[in-house]
Amino acid sequence: MKLTKTKNIIITLITAVMLLASVFVLSACGNDEPKPKTIEVSTEEQLVSAISGDADIVKLTDNIVVENTLQVSRTFTLDLNGKTISNETNIYNLDTNSWSIISVRANGNLTVTGNGTIHALENDCYACDVIDGGKLVIENGRFIGNISAVYVYEGTAEIKGGEYSIQQLSDDGNSDYRFTLNIQDSNLENSKITVTGGTFHNFDPANNLAEGPNTSFVPEGYTTQLKANTSDVYEVVVAPQE
Repeated sequence: MKLTKTKNIIITLITAVMLLASVFVLSACGNDEPKPKTIEVSTEEQLVSAISGDADIVKLTDNIVVENTLQVSRTFTLDLNGKTISNETNIYNLDTNSWSIISVRANGNLTVTGNGTIHALENDCYACDVIDGGKLVIENGRFIGNISAVYVYEGTAEIKGGEYSIQQLSDDGNSDYRFTLNIQDSNLENSKITVTGGTFHNFDPANNLAEGPNTSFVPEGYTTQLKANTSDVYEVVVAPQE
């Protein structure tokens, strides 16, 4: 039987509609990604529980004072949300490897964001450390430690922004700020600090004396300079093109 011109047009339109519907369904299925799970915390107890839980994002809603090192052994983002984590009693304890307010350990992959503050008690601990092959990524915020703001014993730290300072100098005779960012000497071959942003008080991450003169944590494509109107605050910026 010979189809009329009108019937041909109708069949063509129906086919086109079905194809468009299929594309829409496939597109919708492809974008059906689960939203990150966020948990809000306002106390040390809630924070410790969230760190060991399964939330993708742990978000502070208040300042929190901790009494023990916060140990991270999984992947998540800590959103400081403009708040402060600090300690008012001593945390530092070599016997328990409690060196910092936040310690990223084996299987840990922590991203810190939210423009908040990690403030260690003066003459006590570091702000953050990395142990046993953990990974720490800092996007922004203020990190105030003692001897070191960020210490990598074994693992990786990526510093993309933030402000770093220390309140206590090392007693090794150097009496300077060379350990503000520091890697354990015995693990230099399998550990790394990479700095692509941030400001550093009395410390130039492109000339890190702790690891030897002219040793740089700043990769190619970036450089350091004194921050405007300061004589002791270095900032990491994109290197000018030649």
